[in-house]
Amino acid sequence: MPAIAREQENTPALLNWFTSVNGILTDMVKVEFQVWDISGGLPGSQVFPAVADTWEDVTTGGGHYSTGHYYCYDNANAKGWTPGIAEPLGTHRVKWRWKSSDSAPYQSDSEDFEVLVQSAGSSADTYIGVQDVRDAGLSQADYPDSDVLASIELWQQFLERACRQWFIPRIKVFSVDGNDSDTLHFGVPIVSIEYLKINDRTDELSPTLYRVYSGNDLPDNRKNPCIKLVGPSWNRDIFLAPIVSGQFRFLKGRQNQEIKGIFGYIEPDGSVPGLVKRALLKLVIEKLTCPPGGSASPTPPSVLGFVLEEKTDGHSIRYGSVGEFEKRKLAFSGITQDPEVLDIIKLYRAPIGIATPAHWSYF
Repeated sequence: MPAIAREQENTPALLNWFTSVNGILTDMVKVEFQVWDISGGLPGSQVFPAVADTWEDVTTGGGHYSTGHYYCYDNANAKGWTPGIAEPLGTHRVKWRWKSSDSAPYQSDSEDFEVLVQSAGSSADTYIGVQDVRDAGLSQADYPDSDVLASIELWQQFLERACRQWFIPRIKVFSVDGNDSDTLHFGVPIVSIEYLKINDRTDELSPTLYRVYSGNDLPDNRKNPCIKLVGPSWNRDIFLAPIVSGQFRFLKGRQNQEIKGIFGYIEPDGSVPGLVKRALLKLVIEKLTCPPGGSASPTPPSVLGFVLEEKTDGHSIRYGSVGEFEKRKLAFSGITQDPEVLDIIKLYRAPIGIATPAHWSYF
């Protein structure tokens, strides 16, 4: 869950919104937002704009960051929306509404975030908030906001490294090697693509000439995200893209394909997977309540094998070796012994990236 501190200016990387058509980032004719305080429960109260039932227009101007990308911007003060020093702490909600044409009806959605005290402010998008830890029973008297937020950020980094991917939408520009096929595979799911430049070209390839496999519902492409060229067999314009047997291909090369878009393993509604949030919450609580060297620290696993012999009177037992311990111990066993956390990491771990030969559909 994103977090922003009192008197911390919002940036395009924090409270933002993306609009797309068929997976391609696209500007809308109208984009507006409101900020609501829901720390006391729903429906909450509107805090921005100050006049109730009005909306802040970010269709153009400072709030329109790039194609299909908008963020919470205060037009009157010409800067990103900033919570005041007296802004209530806790969960807030950004309500967005937009429409694709003047005659189209408004579409709407929302995103929750945390308002924190100044000393605990963070520029990082966190999967859980300080209040989630409070709700789990850790009081502010024993665990200050600054310590809780620092722990959330630290163990979120661990989860992302362990899973080899992230779980919120992030704008990225990738330069990858061409593989002499019509398909590029990615290690992290695709939310949408802003542009694709192939084969060291400086111009953007028309979106009509490729397909983005970005589904996160049905079909779910999060385990096999890719971009596939779909140039028509009759199109033999060599200045547009190389063609072999009537098909486009990503020519072999070193970082000769450039892709800009939004990437992240997110749920269909754009949220962080619930199991990932649970794993992070359990890690944060474990590390706050069981600091290194503390008496409550979890013990390492026993080095045991199969029982080969047991003597009841002599109180002795002999185990059979099943291989060197260093080769058979659990992954991350030095960090956590929580089997639920380890299982969640296994569920959401990205496939290992390897050199990929020409895609079969190219032949």
